[in-house]
Amino acid sequence: MRAQKVLVILFSGLAAGLPVRGACDTAVKDDLILPLSEELVRRTQPWCPNNCAIAVPFVATYRQGNEALVFVGTRHAYDPNSPTMRAVAEGFSIIAPAVVVLEAFPTNMGENPPPLVEVARRYGTAEADSSARGEWMYAASLALLRGIPFLGGEPTQEAQLVGLRAEGFTDSDIAFDAVLGWFSQSLGSKEVPDTSLASLNKIYPELVDIVRDQTGLEAPSLEEFQRRYKDLYGVDIVGDQQLGPRINIGDTPVRSRLRAARTMIRDRHILSVIEKQLSQRHCVLVVYGGGHWSTLSEALEARLGKPEITPFLQ
Repeated sequence: MRAQKVLVILFSGLAAGLPVRGACDTAVKDDLILPLSEELVRRTQPWCPNNCAIAVPFVATYRQGNEALVFVGTRHAYDPNSPTMRAVAEGFSIIAPAVVVLEAFPTNMGENPPPLVEVARRYGTAEADSSARGEWMYAASLALLRGIPFLGGEPTQEAQLVGLRAEGFTDSDIAFDAVLGWFSQSLGSKEVPDTSLASLNKIYPELVDIVRDQTGLEAPSLEEFQRRYKDLYGVDIVGDQQLGPRINIGDTPVRSRLRAARTMIRDRHILSVIEKQLSQRHCVLVVYGGGHWSTLSEALEARLGKPEITPFLQ
């Protein structure tokens, strides 16, 4: 988690005050961006078994005129043998992209940000820490090997905060959501083994620092975090073996609404980045969580026609 913290500080620090490279926040018709919901994911990803209880990575390939887009819809992963990593590799085999658009860092860091190039080059080595094992760094490492530039698809944290506050969410709502998201990620990356009190006590000070550095907000105390989790979900977070599924798309109304608002803010930006890169470079590879493909599916189809889908079930 310490390495992840360094990266988050880096992202927020480099993004602050930098001009956006190009007009990536141009107006996008919101009616073409679908609101995130469990029903939407089930409807747009029919290959996903058991009502999408577990997300299935996939590759969506579009070709229209002189434009080609390959969208790798991921289930966030750290295992090099996971279906997500195979889907990423397949994306690079389908087309020779002129640019790769990646999740997790803002567009205004520019192409091939040097600190992230350094992290990506550690992928698959003994020096690779948790920050260098995710699918987005795997994709960045493949891009570097092929001499292809990579670019972040995210808006700045400041833009996300402004948008969420405009939707009526309080800073305490946003900070709690951020802590919960980072704790879930630390579980997924095996930075902590479980949801025991020992794990929470070990990781929580770093989560507080991450949220402060990333958003400028003060995270709740550990006791307040535990209380709020129980109020929302009706169970103690300590020992909750279902935390991952519990906070996924089928979430409480409050968090679902916040996640949907955050996703819409991000998706407006992601779509504008994709459209700009298609117009300028014509051949684009995107590696993003599969839920973002669902919300953008109508907008992408309106421009590029129906895609060919290849799911990676195993």
